[in-house]
Amino acid sequence: MIRSIIKNIFQNKNLAMLFSGQLISQMGDSMFLIGLMWLVLEITGSKTSMGMVAMIAHIPNLTLALFAGVIVDSFNRKKIMIVSDLARAVIVLAIPITYYMGIISLPIIIATAFMLSTFSILFNPARDSVLPELVNKINLLKANSLIQSSNYAAILIGPIVAAGIVGLIGVANLFTIDAFTFFLSFITILFITYSPEKKEKRKLSSAKLQLKEIANYVFHDKKLRFLLILTAVNNFFIMGPAIVGIPIFVKDILQKDASTYALVESMYGIGMIAGSIFINYANKFMGKGKLLLWGMIFDGVTYAVLYFVDSTALMMFAIVIHAIGIPFIVVSRTAMIQEWTDKEKLGRVFSLVNIAVVGMTALTTGATGIIAEYIGIDLVFAVFGIAATLSGVIGFYNKKLREA
Repeated sequence: MIRSIIKNIFQNKNLAMLFSGQLISQMGDSMFLIGLMWLVLEITGSKTSMGMVAMIAHIPNLTLALFAGVIVDSFNRKKIMIVSDLARAVIVLAIPITYYMGIISLPIIIATAFMLSTFSILFNPARDSVLPELVNKINLLKANSLIQSSNYAAILIGPIVAAGIVGLIGVANLFTIDAFTFFLSFITILFITYSPEKKEKRKLSSAKLQLKEIANYVFHDKKLRFLLILTAVNNFFIMGPAIVGIPIFVKDILQKDASTYALVESMYGIGMIAGSIFINYANKFMGKGKLLLWGMIFDGVTYAVLYFVDSTALMMFAIVIHAIGIPFIVVSRTAMIQEWTDKEKLGRVFSLVNIAVVGMTALTTGATGIIAEYIGIDLVFAVFGIAATLSGVIGFYNKKLREA
């Protein structure tokens, strides 16, 4: 299987460049998230503040994502990815610079995270929308699995590197490394060559008209509409504990430090890589809809059992098992949307997905931080895990999604 994945990467130069750039930049992203959460916890000592930072960082996905989709559908998607990478490389340097100047503060951290997220909402829909231009339709599931596997590998490698070096270089320099990875990603995207469809070159028309068009399009497509709603509900119960809950769990339940937090986060990478391999076999026996729904159920159940975890070893094992289900959700959902949606509308539809996924994260991270001030984080995982499981069960009652 590994040989087949490597072969698929290098058979398509454009896919190889995209894969390489995503692997590098997402390694930096994983270091950024570890550094962000732990730096806020060190500076403020407040779980609520940590939740608020995570929430504000995701607000652009609630307020600007649809307009980002209009831009992605109106301009060259390769150029959008290039500008986004360069902008993020500059923005993230604000944290180490102000840290060593001795003026680092919570508002600076919040502003940096907000601006970084703003440019990310341009990059991600552009990447997902350009993929059907780089591979044929029959290979879309494999191509999406491949691109997602770069994320999974990064989530494994990035935190392990962070755990090994954070004691030597300090938390602040994790952000310096992140800036460098964005620049390397920019270089790989320069080597992507393809002929965009004429519709992608059109002038930016009225944003209001384009937003109205995509709203009507999704509203009248029942399967797309249900998929987006289900995605939003499921992510509310999954993302808050994943982003805010894990560092609190490590600090409060396990009584460990930033290095342990980074190692626990790396376990996501192991599970996701395993899941990205399993999904290619599972797809031979069930459709994308069932892969998605079983992934949601599996994700929820494996979160709920964290209530019984009380050691680092058990925590790491539990996260590996939990993460196996993530590719079943992400890869299946992305492939279904690419198949169901007209190409000229993909950018705006994926922006709606960003609202459902990352936008909902803004709400749940803030809620998780506040709730964790009053009840144990282990109980938060149990309650949210059960709710996430039920969202997958409810999804099976939708015939069109179940049989997709």
